[in-house]
Amino acid sequence: MVIVGVDPGSTRTGVAVFDSSKRKWLHVQSIELSGLEEAVRLVALEDYLRVLFEVFQPEDLAVERLVWGRNHNNLLQIAECRGVVKAVAYRKGMKIYEYYPTQVKAALSGYGQESKSGLLRFIQAETKFDLYPLFDDTSDAMALALVHSMVVNALC
Repeated sequence: MVIVGVDPGSTRTGVAVFDSSKRKWLHVQSIELSGLEEAVRLVALEDYLRVLFEVFQPEDLAVERLVWGRNHNNLLQIAECRGVVKAVAYRKGMKIYEYYPTQVKAALSGYGQESKSGLLRFIQAETKFDLYPLFDDTSDAMALALVHSMVVNALC
């Protein structure tokens, strides 16, 4: 099963495509959206995802749930990006699964407050991924895809 993990952000969106049957990363990317006007940012994200989904034909989307914080403007921008991600996935007929950051951390490490570096070490050990992503958004997307593959495998 091909799973795509997406960590939507207001300035950067992490994307990771994981083949759970081969335990192999097919695509890992961070999409830089900072400095773009809203219309350009959202359309660029949509275009990128449409092509990505067409190329890799993922069945499931694992996306990070919003966690309400202090910066409401940032949350609104992230919500808009999430909406674009989910709309493209719905158009492709994909199933969408949402996970809180603490759920992902707990599933991977057993501790819901695990550090980003701790999660990355787990991802590298589990999947033999030997590169260090430059941005947290990318490793978060990888964690989402990996956790969803663990959930799917546990249910089968």
